[in-house]
Amino acid sequence: MGAVLVAGIQILPVVASREAEIEDAAFVLLTVLSVPVLMFVVVGLAYSAIRFRANGDEEDGPPIHGHRGFQAIWLVVSFALVIGLFVYGALGLVDIRGAQESEFQVQVQAEQWAWKFEYPSGVVAKELHIPVGERVHLVVTSKDVIHSFWVPAFGIKQDAVPGRPTQIYVTATVAGTYPGLCAELCGSGHTGMHLTVVVSERAELDAWLSDQPGPESSGSEPPA
Repeated sequence: MGAVLVAGIQILPVVASREAEIEDAAFVLLTVLSVPVLMFVVVGLAYSAIRFRANGDEEDGPPIHGHRGFQAIWLVVSFALVIGLFVYGALGLVDIRGAQESEFQVQVQAEQWAWKFEYPSGVVAKELHIPVGERVHLVVTSKDVIHSFWVPAFGIKQDAVPGRPTQIYVTATVAGTYPGLCAELCGSGHTGMHLTVVVSERAELDAWLSDQPGPESSGSEPPA
């Protein structure tokens, strides 16, 4: 009954990308499989506490011998669960990584304590705008210390390391505006290092890009 109830729960509060859907399914599966194990342990502990509670007799009790059949079944089931979850997790990881190619690329730069996004057209902005339903390649860098680019609704988090570009791929599935933040302690302004992700249709994205100042007129300060 508990496993059935858990199976109908969306673990992540907001799921807005293909990657988050895969991760949410993995969380649900792990929780569903853990419920029977938890109940088995709790019931066993409760039974032992009641059945073998102290009754004032301090003599040694009868010797307890293991049950080979039960032990064998326990080992086989545990082994099957571990291997099965390993295979499931590996396939999910390969699915999340996918082919290392994309339809849209954005350069993400972190610094104390702000984010800057550079688009293929040369536009630089403080907001991340990406198309819905298209695979997006984010190249993440840092100008100073280690930061961490995290958008909970997309199920992605990637460190921004000085001098070492990192990358992530994401396919947004629901248009909307989503919050993000730095998930790595990076100094006194860390808690205010937020970002905004806007997911829209490609036509809306192209219109927004065309309205932004070009690389020649943008200067050192990216537009809001």
